[in-house]
Amino acid sequence: MRKIKKLFPFALIACISFNALTFGSCGENGSENVLRVASWDEYICEGGEDSYVGGDSRPLYEEFETWYEATYGKKITVEYIPLQDNETMYNKIKMGDSYDILCPSEYMCMKLAEEGYLQELPESFFDKTNENNYYANYVSSYIDGVFKDEAMNLSNGTSLSKYVAGYMWGSTGFVFNPETVDRNDVKSWKVFLNEKYNRKISAKDNVRDSYFAGLGMYHEDFLLGEKAKYEAGTLSKADYKHELFTKMNDTTSISSVQKLLEKMRGNLYGLETDEGKLDIITGRFDISYQWSGDAVYTLDMGEDEEMRDEPLYLEYCIPESASNLWFDGWVLMKDSKNVDAATAFINFLSIPENVVRNMYYIGYTSCIGGDEVFAYLEETYGADEEETDVVPYDLSYFFGEGHTLTTYPDQIHRQLFAQYPDKDTIDRLVVMQYFDKETNTLANRMWNNIK
Repeated sequence: MRKIKKLFPFALIACISFNALTFGSCGENGSENVLRVASWDEYICEGGEDSYVGGDSRPLYEEFETWYEATYGKKITVEYIPLQDNETMYNKIKMGDSYDILCPSEYMCMKLAEEGYLQELPESFFDKTNENNYYANYVSSYIDGVFKDEAMNLSNGTSLSKYVAGYMWGSTGFVFNPETVDRNDVKSWKVFLNEKYNRKISAKDNVRDSYFAGLGMYHEDFLLGEKAKYEAGTLSKADYKHELFTKMNDTTSISSVQKLLEKMRGNLYGLETDEGKLDIITGRFDISYQWSGDAVYTLDMGEDEEMRDEPLYLEYCIPESASNLWFDGWVLMKDSKNVDAATAFINFLSIPENVVRNMYYIGYTSCIGGDEVFAYLEETYGADEEETDVVPYDLSYFFGEGHTLTTYPDQIHRQLFAQYPDKDTIDRLVVMQYFDKETNTLANRMWNNIK
């Protein structure tokens, strides 16, 4: 899971702790009237004045209790349990803690499924004729296609789509100050090695994101060549995507990647997990490697008058050769006694108006499409009708044909692009697979040597 800090489109909002929401012990789940939901801090709308609807609105997990009883005639109590990160979640499960549904990141979804901790979502969950199956009816065809891609199949050949319902998704790239950084430089992973930005760039303090960046540097020239062939029509899309997937999931080149990361480490301002969003605003450095949701937050902060006397208009860039496609998704624990309530919870969060509330509150991009979500984008990023300096931004890959947003030219490099990269960029995004035990040991050893 990406380190979440709540985004606000228009004002600076104080962080809210979920610690008080952890009820009872984390032992065996013995009640069919209690739905235990494990997710992340600030990863669901908490309601109140800071929410999209404002006023005295309640947290969505509390509103679900009312909706569930009204829809299905049954009472349910939700225990929303915030966890620190994917590894904490995994360790708690290994120690015997029990939940009904979880919201891990892509690699942890795969790991838990491979190790037998999950059950498949019921076939009834995907029945589009059921009007309460909001996920099946509104999930973006793009996201659905990612989950059903054969490259995402488990080792037994089962499609990942049978286990995961997407929640949020995004990319990784560089937030940078265009006044001090050449945009062409941040189109390359090798900007990490560019002495022009010595002590002016930060990277993530975790092995997976940094190893992915190292692979980007190591395979960049080859992948740019493959991209040129694809664009020229001499390489099929399937073969191009295969090369992207293979090279950006390469686990045979750890020693070569380590050498590049060691060079990178010497050029960095530092490694960070969360503080980079503030540090680039205050000018401590000029380039920050970030997850797209945090990128939007950072770009918004730069414009906020409470943060700076003069607005700072940062931009977001995704490397030309390849980058990471990440997602967080809902999965159903194997021992859950609350399958009906668990799938209803996922569907409740997939109701378009609730999708908008979550996107507004946390700032990340939902896996759900639909006209109501597109209307929210028009409200947030659309140009005023009287404006003439505008550009069309085609979002048909995500929302379907006919969904083109009229926006301002700067949004091609800013928040809208960070939330919904254009189609050409989407073609070069790759999901990073989970490491097996041996690779994980080697990668962690490498990273400890670098740090």
